[in-house]
Amino acid sequence: MTMLWPMLRLDPEETLPSYADRLSMLHTGRGMERLLKDFGIHREHFVSGRPDAVAGLAEATGHALSNVQRNAIRVLQRGGEFRGEAISKSFLSPQAKRYCPACLEEDGGPTEWRFRVMWGFRNVQRCDRHGLWLSAAPESKATNLRVALNAGTVAAPETADADPPEYVSWLRERVHGQNAPEAPWMAEQTLEQVLVASEMLGGVLQFGHKVKLSKLSPTEAEEATDIGFTIYSEGPDAIEEALTTIRQTSPATAVQAGPLAYYGKLFDWLDNRSNAIDPGPIRDLLREHIVKHSAVEPGTKVLGVEVTDRRFHTLYSLSDAVGIDRMRLARLLKKLGEIPEEATEVESGNMVFDAATSVPLVEAFQTAVPLRDLPDYLGATMRQTEILYREGIVRPLIPRTGRGSVRHVVFARSHLVEMLEKIAGLPELQPSNEEELHPISYACQRGGGRFEHLFVDVLEGKIPAIRNPDKVGIGSILVEVRALLAAKSVA
Repeated sequence: MTMLWPMLRLDPEETLPSYADRLSMLHTGRGMERLLKDFGIHREHFVSGRPDAVAGLAEATGHALSNVQRNAIRVLQRGGEFRGEAISKSFLSPQAKRYCPACLEEDGGPTEWRFRVMWGFRNVQRCDRHGLWLSAAPESKATNLRVALNAGTVAAPETADADPPEYVSWLRERVHGQNAPEAPWMAEQTLEQVLVASEMLGGVLQFGHKVKLSKLSPTEAEEATDIGFTIYSEGPDAIEEALTTIRQTSPATAVQAGPLAYYGKLFDWLDNRSNAIDPGPIRDLLREHIVKHSAVEPGTKVLGVEVTDRRFHTLYSLSDAVGIDRMRLARLLKKLGEIPEEATEVESGNMVFDAATSVPLVEAFQTAVPLRDLPDYLGATMRQTEILYREGIVRPLIPRTGRGSVRHVVFARSHLVEMLEKIAGLPELQPSNEEELHPISYACQRGGGRFEHLFVDVLEGKIPAIRNPDKVGIGSILVEVRALLAAKSVA
């Protein structure tokens, strides 16, 4: 193949079909089709960015193949590719649909007009160099501006009110920059993953759960992407906060409301409309948020992944799990502080409860020991148990300041068992020192200290103690009173 001369400079910001048209006008005085035909390059293959056709132009012009490939946008039947990244057809197009009037004025006449790669991105609504809104070309299917504008009048510039948004600067740096360092969170994602996720987040936050992004004006579309990008670029924690806001502002009120009602078009996009292109980590983040805030049944598929473990219960599923009537369970959960006392039946039904804590809490209440039975359970006197309760050494399941705590003083069996196990771990009484040891109550009467202090010191190993195997619980504890008094007098 004969190499063209003179060689026209390849603008790194220009699409390849636009460059080919300018090159053909220089050498043939006719459009791109004539040049491609002369070099045996299939026009449709070239416009769609097929590697063999792109390589053919590189050979004809003498440009490095790698440089030519960077300007090519691969168009496939159900998507595309740009610089090794999979893209959807609507995300980036080689068709010259929009342009900046100021840029064309700087280019010169129609044969010098260049269609910039940046203008082909759906999320770019303005020229970041001149601060102008992009104008729509009359012929939207052309691949160069000479044909798209029919070499006619360029639209009057329309100045945008504010500076270009942050995401446009980020996109330019990614596409035409010098690979400036990025946070790993952003650097590991494709252009489309970042911008479309930003667009969806910002769209729902700014324009509601039922937003139709395709119906937004250029100003509104830019605003949606800008808002979303500001959040998205900060990473998963910021995105989680945004998802919480979206959920909280949902108009959904029904108990059976699902993710679509809570997250709107964001969920719809990830569940149904992003199958061709991997949407990136936003899908996993939304799935985690759904599972974290909804009572998802085990075996349910959420955004393509089956949930195997239950993370949350509704009042209904918790009622089934613990075998307590729903109305009675609601009253119990109010006593336990899990449901606000003023919550209505509908509000209670819409709440979710952490499965890891709610089930054990309810089961603990079912097996709890009432205050009246506490002396027998701990092997103590009524006065001793009242002291332990008053001092907070034995803690009631319902906090003492909570509603209903005075009438329903009960203690978790696991809490009491832990205390009894510490007592059971004390050394057993031996006949050799039996006469020197006495119960804690006797030590208190002899000036050894307050009962609650001695008991805690025994449990913490600060005071040597022995256990009488013929008794249980607190009544089995024996201490050496003489040594205790001696130690106290020294102190």
